[in-house]
Amino acid sequence: MATNDKLADTARLAGEVAGDFYEGKLDLTARGEMATKGWSTMPEVEITRELRRNGASERSIRQFLTFVSAMDRARDATRLWRAGGALFHRHPEVFDPAEVSSMTSVRLSELLSASGVSQRHGPDSNAWRTIGRSLAEGTSAVCKVVARGVGDAVELQADLRSLDSAGLPRFPMLRGPKVGPMWVRIIENPGAARIEQVAKIPIAVDTHVRRVTRNLGVVGAAGDGVTGKRIIQSAWSDAVKAGNIGGPSGISGTSAALDPALWYFGKYGCSHCETNARQVPIGRACRACRMN
Repeated sequence: MATNDKLADTARLAGEVAGDFYEGKLDLTARGEMATKGWSTMPEVEITRELRRNGASERSIRQFLTFVSAMDRARDATRLWRAGGALFHRHPEVFDPAEVSSMTSVRLSELLSASGVSQRHGPDSNAWRTIGRSLAEGTSAVCKVVARGVGDAVELQADLRSLDSAGLPRFPMLRGPKVGPMWVRIIENPGAARIEQVAKIPIAVDTHVRRVTRNLGVVGAAGDGVTGKRIIQSAWSDAVKAGNIGGPSGISGTSAALDPALWYFGKYGCSHCETNARQVPIGRACRACRMN
């Protein structure tokens, strides 16, 4: 458990990171770039907004968000989501669970690879097909939230880890400790689902979140490795409960709201500074930077 002073400092940092992110105050102009608008420019938010503007149904949007989230690992997220949006425009059937279930493996792999949505084409298309079949055939928590837009965060995370009758994952590439919580958050917002117990969605710890957590002095070397992930999640979770971080509809005031803010801050803030070996502040929290 964090000390009172440490907890207060971390809560303040969480409020500053999230506040600047959601209020569009993160400033990248010192790097020769235009100022960012934070949340509104997150790739999944931009693409979802475009799909709604073009008349896509909420169910088809959640199907789109589900399939593309499964591909979001160790790659450029902006490029992935834009490629997914372009594929949806040209071949919406690829995002329809019933259509995917009946599509040949060769055809599905061709469409995913040609569009740039997949990288490891065989494993990616196999996972895509399995997710499609699970959504088409099931009545579980994940199927319900995608089809009807209602669910429970705890049940959803458990369902993502479920196995079929053969003992194989029903939702491969969505069940991991990083992608799983991220998907639940995305289904809530921008996916417009109504999910209970959103506050129990943990921070999805990746390289960017570890980096910003370390640089802001929230967690040091103890944040490395599997155990370190839990330490990072706990530190930010305690800070969220102790502070006031705001955020968009459905996830406001939760770790689910802090998660994309930390990711963005680490990717576009800390990563740039570490690459260039000098501090280039983008927001209020940068005052606490301890980058070596």
